Amino acid sequence: MKNIAVKKKTGGRMGRTNLVLTLMVLPAVVLLTIFHYLPLPGIAIAFAEYNIGGFRQWVGFENFEYIFGLNNFWRAFLNNWMYVLLNYLFIFPSSIILAVLFNEVRVRWYKKFVQTISTLPHFLSWAVVGGIWMLLLSPNNGYVNQIITALGGEPIYFFANNTTFPLLYTVIAIWKSVGYNSIIYLAALSGISSELYEAAAIDGAGRWKQTLHITLPGLKPTILVMFVLSFASVLNLFEPLYVLSNAMVRESSMVLDTYIFQSGIMQGHYDISTAMGLFKSTISLVLVLASNFLSKRLTEDGQSIL
Repeated sequence: MKNIAVKKKTGGRMGRTNLVLTLMVLPAVVLLTIFHYLPLPGIAIAFAEYNIGGFRQWVGFENFEYIFGLNNFWRAFLNNWMYVLLNYLFIFPSSIILAVLFNEVRVRWYKKFVQTISTLPHFLSWAVVGGIWMLLLSPNNGYVNQIITALGGEPIYFFANNTTFPLLYTVIAIWKSVGYNSIIYLAALSGISSELYEAAAIDGAGRWKQTLHITLPGLKPTILVMFVLSFASVLNLFEPLYVLSNAMVRESSMVLDTYIFQSGIMQGHYDISTAMGLFKSTISLVLVLASNFLSKRLTEDGQSIL
């Protein structure tokens, strides 16, 4: 009887725990349902003639044939891949590098201070971030150009150069995201046993070799997970590029998201914009599945991430 009472009590406690966890996840499920699953039938607009006047007729794949014949569409598509390359060359590794550097800092108050300062930009919207950097880099009264002028140079129009704009965006994106994204890697680093570092130090390994043979291998599972998941949103660049771009850098700042907004939604061509969006979402899905398949080659147990 005592064992039965204990089981009933444990079952009740677990029931209450499950209820609390369910209530915690419920808002996320509701938001996903409303904003992601309920609008899914709208994909059908990509196969219809549908504008501001409403539905007219089904047209099959004519909308896709139309967008594939647009030169600006392919320019935006290629620009997307340029920003994807910049993301995985500079933005994605930056948070890993910062986490490894934080791991080497031994002064706790300094580590917490720098970590807090580097994390704060993440909580600013891109509209605020764009305003800050436009003020800093303004050719008339920006602090950066004032320093350049004081040193005898000429003011530089940072936001009006097609060649340097992608790199400028990369710098701003790193500044905004590096601190926050490094948190998950710092959490992974905390799980690496300190005994490994002590044993490596006894064997004569310096900090660099400890990083190569202990820190980075310890981060490998987390890096793989973040790498695979990042492909789901790697093509979503509307907000930052819409805020930072202008007519002077249209050639290098135009990506699929901004092109969809300007040539589709703003002009009332909802069928064309839906077709472009479906094409972009399909590319993202293929990227996620391909990266997940390739992750099997990099994991020790041969299992995929997802």
